[in-house]
Amino acid sequence: MRIELLCTGDELVTGLTTDTNSPYLEARLFELGLKVERVVVVGDVRERIGQALREASARADVVVVSGGLGPTSDDFTAECAAEAAGVPLVEDARVLEALRERVARRGRELTPNVARMARVPRGAEVVLNPVGAAPLFFLRMGGCLLFFLPGVPREFRALVEGEVLPRVRAELEKQPGRMYRAFRLLRTVGIPESVLDTRVAPLARAHPRVVFGFRTHAPENHLKLMAEAPSQAEAEAALAAAEAASRRELGMAVYGADGDTHAEVLARLLTEAGATLALAESCTGGLIASQLTSVPGASRFLVGGAVVYTEQMKMTWAGVPAELLARHGAVSRPVAVALAEGVRAVCQTTYALSVTGVAGPTGGTPEDPVGTVYCALAAEGAPTRCERFVISGDRDTVRLFAASHALELLRERLLSVSSS
Repeated sequence: MRIELLCTGDELVTGLTTDTNSPYLEARLFELGLKVERVVVVGDVRERIGQALREASARADVVVVSGGLGPTSDDFTAECAAEAAGVPLVEDARVLEALRERVARRGRELTPNVARMARVPRGAEVVLNPVGAAPLFFLRMGGCLLFFLPGVPREFRALVEGEVLPRVRAELEKQPGRMYRAFRLLRTVGIPESVLDTRVAPLARAHPRVVFGFRTHAPENHLKLMAEAPSQAEAEAALAAAEAASRRELGMAVYGADGDTHAEVLARLLTEAGATLALAESCTGGLIASQLTSVPGASRFLVGGAVVYTEQMKMTWAGVPAELLARHGAVSRPVAVALAEGVRAVCQTTYALSVTGVAGPTGGTPEDPVGTVYCALAAEGAPTRCERFVISGDRDTVRLFAASHALELLRERLLSVSSS
């Protein structure tokens, strides 16, 4: 199946907005075993949108179009679609009523510019938007099925999940002599992409039915496994064998699969262990706490944390002795250890993590240059572990990887305890 994406909007071609819809849909389609063949971005120019629609529909089996369905004067994708299909625009009564009810709930009247969102190409099938105003509509042009979605990411994703993917899957099922596919995404941390590639290269040769691919999503690197076979059972068996081999080769570097996140995995391990955690963050400025509290139910394991950004707060909130700071400096192994042990004692938790470092762009020394980070893990009944890392990149990169390194100290400890 040949799939193309068409994204419209001046904001995308002027750099004012980053296109997040295409990567999201590409990843979701890849899970179905489908690779997008082309992504086209077009500004708000009627002639170019119409031309792009005609060209894409002539090449592809499915085209997904995002943007240009709203109420403003530069939203004219529906008009372009009607012109490309050679049909007039018609008003959809169901959409119009939904729009009228939507504005009434907000205490407003339906204005003409909002009402125009109910106009769709004649013959198009229309689906109401569950989280917004502009509807999804789809129509066929020749042998191509085109989906038209609003460009707002939250609305786009809801309609992709609820409407587009099921229909694409149904189209896939219709194809004669189709191959069946199975997909797995293995998420790794602490291993560079080039090393990941080198280590799994022999596995790719040993599993010819599986395509091995890679994706960097800092601070992680992902291994994409896609099996293809004449039946679903064969594809899933080939995938299972390749996944097992990959996990054996990569070991602890694999923290999760598919939709897992680092924070969710840590939350699950802490909850299963009945353990609690406290945090003392300096250069990460609360980033670790933010990641962990994004997981529902974080209060079951996260007792609290302190952003100990200054030396005064390191002393006041984590009990770091002044003489230790004077002797070794805030970015040092002894201070990282004292931070972890101090915040664990204050919060009376099973574990505590600390991070102190030089995020940059200034502040480094010959001994501890910019990018130097110390992460420590204090654990009940065990010696405190502290690791030094030197991270390359800008300030945001240093902070992101520092948080990841700290969480990895904790994950390794939890896994070693659970297996002993």
